[in-house]
Order: sequence, then structure tokens, then C-alpha cells
Amino acid sequence: MPNEAFRMRSATAPGDWIATVDAIVRRAPASAAQPHALRAQVRLLALLDSAAPLNVLLDGLATYVESWADGLHCTVLLVDPTGRLLLSGAAPSLPAAYMNAIGPVGIEDGIGSCGTAAARREMVVVEDVEQSSLWAGYAHIALSHGLRACWSVPILDDAGTLVGTLALYYRERRTPSAHEIDLIQFASFLAAFVIQRQREAEKRRTTDAWLGAAIWGTDVGLWKSGDDGHCVWLDNWHERFDIDSAPGPGQDRPWLERIHPDDVEHYAKKYDDAVRGVTEHYAVEYRILTRSRRWTWLHERGRVTARDPDGMAQRFAGVCFVIDEKKKMESALRAAEDRYEVAVNAARLPVWEYDVPSDCVTGNLYWHQSQGYELTEAGAPQRTETWLSDVHPDDIGVLERALAGNAADSTGFFQSEFRMRAANGEYKWLLDRGRVIERSPDGSPRKLAGISVDIDARRRMETALRESEQRFRGAFEFAAIGMALVGIDGRWIRVNRALSGIVGYTAEELLATTFQAITHPEDLGADLEYVREMVAGSRTHFDMEKRYFHKDGHIVWVLLSVSLVRDDAGTPLYFVSQIQDITARKQAESQLIDSESRYRTIANLVPGFVFEGVVKDGQPHPGWVSNGFERVYGCTLDRFKELGRAAFYDEATRARLDAGAAAVAQGSELNIEVPLTSIDGVHHWLRVVARAVPNERGAEIGRVLGVAEDITERKRLEQALAAAIHEEQQRLGQAIRDQLGQELMNVALLARGLAASARKGHLPNTDDLDRLSSLASRTISTCHGISQGLAPLSEAHGGLVQALHDMVDRHDDSAGPTVRFEAIEAAPIRLQWPAAEQLFRIAQEGLTNALKHAGARSIKLTIEVQSGTVRLEISDDGGGFAPQATESAGLGLKILRYRAEMIDAQLSIGPRETGGTVLVCECRQPA
Repeated sequence: MPNEAFRMRSATAPGDWIATVDAIVRRAPASAAQPHALRAQVRLLALLDSAAPLNVLLDGLATYVESWADGLHCTVLLVDPTGRLLLSGAAPSLPAAYMNAIGPVGIEDGIGSCGTAAARREMVVVEDVEQSSLWAGYAHIALSHGLRACWSVPILDDAGTLVGTLALYYRERRTPSAHEIDLIQFASFLAAFVIQRQREAEKRRTTDAWLGAAIWGTDVGLWKSGDDGHCVWLDNWHERFDIDSAPGPGQDRPWLERIHPDDVEHYAKKYDDAVRGVTEHYAVEYRILTRSRRWTWLHERGRVTARDPDGMAQRFAGVCFVIDEKKKMESALRAAEDRYEVAVNAARLPVWEYDVPSDCVTGNLYWHQSQGYELTEAGAPQRTETWLSDVHPDDIGVLERALAGNAADSTGFFQSEFRMRAANGEYKWLLDRGRVIERSPDGSPRKLAGISVDIDARRRMETALRESEQRFRGAFEFAAIGMALVGIDGRWIRVNRALSGIVGYTAEELLATTFQAITHPEDLGADLEYVREMVAGSRTHFDMEKRYFHKDGHIVWVLLSVSLVRDDAGTPLYFVSQIQDITARKQAESQLIDSESRYRTIANLVPGFVFEGVVKDGQPHPGWVSNGFERVYGCTLDRFKELGRAAFYDEATRARLDAGAAAVAQGSELNIEVPLTSIDGVHHWLRVVARAVPNERGAEIGRVLGVAEDITERKRLEQALAAAIHEEQQRLGQAIRDQLGQELMNVALLARGLAASARKGHLPNTDDLDRLSSLASRTISTCHGISQGLAPLSEAHGGLVQALHDMVDRHDDSAGPTVRFEAIEAAPIRLQWPAAEQLFRIAQEGLTNALKHAGARSIKLTIEVQSGTVRLEISDDGGGFAPQATESAGLGLKILRYRAEMIDAQLSIGPRETGGTVLVCECRQPA
């Protein structure tokens, strides 16, 4: 498809009438010589020289353009006042239905030829509207009127402003030649000339009308002067105001001589600056002497209308009008303003002026300072504030009624109190007094002026006093504690319901008596002494715990707080008393003392000790221990802290204690068994059980309470029992393997011999003897398995690695899952009994659980021996192991953990990343 955009060639738009006429005649195409074309040309020239309206001019222009070629249709669209749309200006040969269907046209790229040309400011050629994307929304309209091609060019005025578009339509597909492009450019220039010339003519007519209306009936004098100094006045203005114009050439000198001496220098400078080209116009106010010898104030404005080649002014035009009344008003206004400024500054009055339509208020320096703004005297008038938008929402209605002007008093002033947002964002109270100084035609206020008084402190004090009274009344009547006003002689003046509930007397009963009457005798003396000190002025208030007699006779403990109220002269008026019932607290204190005594006694009887402390930075810090601490550690708690934990625990134990402390700090309960060495070298075992106690807020860990049970003797017994069991298992295993195995071997040999003899003699019991021999052989294997199960780690069986290997071999059944074994021996195993025994049992039980419950196809047992650790891992590809299952572990898992704790090993069981379960047990090798 041909390119749809051509750059407009740069050209100078026709600027005057002669050049335009010449261009129309000279650049007319050959077809313009036809009679109808000549008629169109003549008609256009005639219209251009007439006062025809713009639509008639554009119609003549379009008709002239259409005469350039057969089948050509020309339209002119004009930019609307918004600058966003194109409206129909002329389309002499196209039906109105078409123009109405496509218009108005948006000025936007992609909206037909005209909208796109206006948006791009360049010529747009569409060879075929049916195929052009620019005509996607309008092609069907054009085709329905037989239009196929459209070329459009923007119309720009002399300033380069878009004023419209000119378009050429054809009824066949067509692209312009270079000559046609030149013609359409010429047509756009001609359209620009027509539009601009018509608008300038309209502007001149409007200006002339305005000027005539302005001069008519006014005191404005219009004048013009030439380079010879001759001045011509319009309508003999100077005669009306008794001013001698000194007619004729050189009249500027006599005029200058009649100017007041104080004003002549200022006038001459303004005039000379315009003459020399410093400025193109001047404005000056001065006094001139009239024929009647009276000074009259004039305001003169002049503009240079012509200059000579040297740049000196040759001709002026200007206006002149009398401003006597203005000057008198200015003088009176200055005097009034001077008096006003003196009054405002002396009183530091915050003065404001409010413009109602714009909701803007301007104020003097003191008004801005009252709002919290620090400005200079010069800067204050430059700053404006919104008013209603800064008024407190609750006060807008009150202020709007005042500003409406209907709330004025007999003097015409209104008064209103409201809150306004200050510079710091807080609201402050103001008292405004003002009046309407300007109203709109409908009578509503347009401008108001007034002063503001800062009453914020007063209103806040009133509010605070009112709130204080309300709070006191509410606090007094509905307080949870007893409150009373008591006379200087001890009589109850006023009591609240809480006090009646404390002592059991009604308010009427209390008001008929004194506080002395219900006070316990043992407390009355101290109470009265405090009262005397307060009345004497040596004490401002006092607090004491005392006892009252309840109405039913029992004792009530109270916490009494008393202050004294005096009048302005300092004379005591009454006491304000607060009475809190602390009977329950006193009983609880007594019970707490008893409980503490029992707690300390029991704590000292514990086999071990009881402790309290805190967890800081992940470290346990004991604060108190019972007496049993010294029996275990051989020193006091202070000495323990001084020596440090390393003196009592090995590194692994410290790590376990730190982990346990961190868990307690998170709210978990601690239950571990740890070894230690006392200061005198004695080895002990402790079972430490601890729990965190939340602080008073309940959200943070406050204290840690716990019991450290001395289980040293139990550990010794467990080790002795385990050793005895181990020895017995070794003995039984050896007896089964050596003695019972030997006996069974003899039976197997005997059965085999008897079976051979029976076979030779063809005896009937040969098969039974063969089965007996096989049974004896299997029994021997079973005995060997039992022997190895009882003592799997005997030297005869090759130690831990071999025992694990044998165990895997025994479980590798072709009918079940595949069981593999791997040993990584980077160092020799130095584990002693019972560590090696327990590690084997953990592997044995872990493998058994995997075989029974995992539902796996493959199980792998790995032992990795390093110089410092032995690591056992059993992994499977079964159904997996939920992490939360460890929290509700069954007996099997608990036994595994118990075995790991016995040898101080780390045990973990959880899901594998690839599916299934993994069990890991890691223990340290002895040095």
C-alpha cells in the first residue's frame, strides 16, 4: 500500500492581500482556464474583498479548489474552541448527510485523513479508504457516498497554530502527483489566509466597538502626537477640563512648563525613556496647572507608534484622564491606614480578610502568628490560608451561619467561637468578630473582614475544668474503691457506694457519725496524728494501712490515702479520702508467709535442690537455689557463678543445657538428665525438670522454676544392673553356643548316622531320621542366632560393624524389601560398652520398625565412623513419617530416645526430602 504521509513543504503563508491575489491568479492550474473555473476564481476574489462571513468565504475557496479537476470534492474543517475536535466549515459539493455522519472529527492519530493530519501536523494521503487503517471506523460511510480516496492537509496560521484541515476527495483510488501535492499545499495556505484575515477583521471590528463604548460618556482623553511636537486631542477632551493644549507645533514644551515642579522630573524621565527606545510605552501620574490656576491630577499613558532610522520616537498615541478624586481618596486612605496601622500594631490585633467564594483568608502578621506561623511583616500579606477546610468539622455549621451575614448585631458585626487547625496540625479556639464588606448581586456575602482573639487557653481551661468536675463526680460516685469527703472534725460529709460496701453502713448511717467511731483503737492514734500534721501544714497528704470495724463486727483492713483541700486564704476546708479494701491482700500475705515457709522446708528436703532463675541471651541464669545445691556442687551459688559452668560440665552437657534453656525461653518444658563433676571432683547425675512462668503481662517469659533431682545413686544402680544383665547375656550366649550347640550337634550327627544305617537296611523310619537330622541342624542355627542376639558384640562376632552387617544379612529376605548395608570407617571404633551395645539396639529396633511399618521397597543401614563421632543412619523409601508424629510417639520411639539419652547421643527421626523416613543417631567417641 502506498505511503500515507507526506511531509508538508516549508513555505511562507500569504501575508497580505496583494500577494494572495497574485498567488491565486498565478498558481491556478491549467484547468482553471475553463469558464466555470474562471467564475469560481472571480467569485473567490470578490469574496476576499468583501465583509462576507467565514463560512461563505470558505465555501468560495472550496468551490474554487474543486474547479481544478473533474470529480474533485473539497472540504474545510475548523478546530473547535476546545482544540480537540474538527467541525464542518465548508463542503460545497458533498451531501450534508455525509458531513453529519463523519463529524465532528476527533484530532487524534488514526481518526481518518483529517483527524490524523491535524494530529500529526502533516499532509496525509489515503489512496483507498477501504484498505486504510486510518479509515477503519469511517470507510463504510465514505463508500456509501461513492468516495474512494482522501488527501488531507493541516491548515496553520502565521503563528503555526492549527486552525483546521483541508481535504480533497476522489471517487476512484488515487495518489497525488508532485504537482498536485504542491497545489493542495497552496490550497491550505490560501485557506489559512482566508481564516486568519476574516478573524483579524472580526477582531478589529470588536476592538473598534469596545473602544467607542469605552470612550463614550467617560472622561478619558485620547491623543496622538507627531515628531514636530504637535498633539491632537480626540473630542476636545482638554477643553472639558480647563486645560490649555497650546495648539500647533512644539506644544510639548509649553505642556512641560505647566507640570508641577515636583512632578516634572519624573514625567520627563518616563517620556524620554520612551523616546530613546528604553521602553515602548510609559505611564505617569502628575499635576498640571489649568487655565484657572488650579492644580489638577492627571494619569497619562503613551505608546510609541513610529520611530526614525536611529530608533528615536517620531509619533506617540495615548490616553489621559483626570484623577483628582482618586488622589483625594488615596490621601484620605493613607491617613486612615496610618491610623489603622498604629492601632493594630499597638494592640497587636490579628486582622483578617476572608474571600467567601474561594474560601481563602489573608491576614496580617499577628493573625498568622496566632495560627503558629512565623512570617515577616512583608511575607504575611503574601500567604493565604483556606478557612472552612481548616475549621473543626463540628464547628463548620456555626461558622457558616455567622459568615452568612445573618448573625450580625445592631452594629453590623457578627461574633463566633470556633476551632481552627494551626500550623502544628492541632486545633485551637478562636473568637472572631467581623462584618461583611462586600456582597454579590444576590446579596450573599462575598468578602468579610474582622479580627481574631485567641481564646484557646480559656476554652481549654473551661473544658478541662468541666471534664475535671465530671471525672471527679464519676470517679467519686462509681469508683471501685471507697471515697469520702471528711470534715476537719472527722464527720463524713460525702461518701460513695464503694465505701458503704466496704464497712457495711449505708450512706445515711455514715453521714450521721465520724471516722473515729469505726476506726480500730490501735490505729486511731496514728490516724489522728497525721490529721493534726496536715492541718498544721507540716504534711500535705498521708497513706496508712488501718482497720475499720465492719457493721457486723468483723475487722476490715483498708489502705487509706488522705489529702487536704484549703480555700484561697489557706484555711482547711475538708479532707479527700480514698479507702481501698485490702482485707484479702492481708489474708493472702499471711497465707503467703505460711506457704513460703512450707515451700522452703520442702525444697530443702528434696534429694537434690530446687531453683529459680531467668533465661537471658539463651543462657540459664539461676537466681536462687535451695540448700541441696551445695551438697551436689560442693559450693555456694555465688561461687558457682564465679567459677563458671565449664568447671562443672563438659562441653556437650553445656550445649544440652543451652538448648534446653532456649526451649524453656520459648515456653517448652525441660526434662533432661545431665552429668556433672562437683568442685571436689565427685561425679553426679541430675535430672533437671524446669518450666517457664510468664510475667504479669502474660506474654513474656518472666521466671524459670525447676527441680534438679540427684539421680547419681539411681544411675549407679542402672549401670550396675545393665552390667549384670550384659554379663548374664554373655554367659547365656556362650552357654547356648558352646554347650547347647555341642549337644545339638551330637544329636544331629547321631540322627544322620542312624538314617544312613536305616537306609542300608531298608528300614521304614529312614525319612524320620533324616528330618530329625535336619531339625537338629536348624536348631543349631537358631541357637547361634539366639547366642548372637544375647551377645551381638562379643569379640567372637567381630565387634559393632560386623554385628550390624550380620543383622542386615539375616533380614535381607527375597520376599521382603531389599536391605543394604554400608560401613564408612575413616577411624577405628573406640566405643565401649554400654555405648556400642545401645547403638546396636537402636539400629536393631530401627530396622525392625522399618521392616514392619514403613511399607518400603528398599532399606539402607549406614554406619560412618569418624575420629570424633559414630553416626548411624537408617533410611527407607516407604510411606514417610509425619513430623508431628514424634510429639505423640509410641513406646517404641520412647525406648529409642531413652537408649540415646543413656549414651548421651543425638537422635532424630523424620521424613526424607525424596520420600520415606530417615533415622539418625550420632554419638561421640571417647578421647
